[in-house]
Amino acid sequence: MTHPEPEYVFEQVQIGKGLKPLAQHGFVLVGQGTLTLLGSDRQHIDAGPLAQVSAKPVRFTRGQTLSLTVNGNKYNVSPGWGSRGVFVLPGDTEHVKSAAEALRRLIAAGGGQA
Repeated sequence: MTHPEPEYVFEQVQIGKGLKPLAQHGFVLVGQGTLTLLGSDRQHIDAGPLAQVSAKPVRFTRGQTLSLTVNGNKYNVSPGWGSRGVFVLPGDTEHVKSAAEALRRLIAAGGGQA
C-alpha cells in the first residue's frame, strides 16, 4: 500500500513541546486534509486532521514560531529555523516568518483555527 505524497512539505522545522526540543531539523507535512509532524529522522511525532488543528503565533517571536495544537497536544513549530549550514544574522529571519504564515494559511484553508 503506497501513501500519497503530501501537498506541502516544510523542512528544517524546529519542533518542541513546551521547553523540550523534539526536532531541530524536523518536517511538517500538509496533505489529504491532514497535518503531520515528523522528527529530524522522519520519525512520527503527531498527526491530525487540519480541521481540528489550531495555530497561533507565539507573541514574543514576532510571528516566527507557531503554537500548534494537534490532538490536544501543544507544539512550538518554527518552519525554516533549523536550516543547516545557513548563518542567519539577527533580524534576517524573514524566510522563517513567511513560512510560518504560509503554514497558518494552509491550516485555515483546511478548516482549522488560525
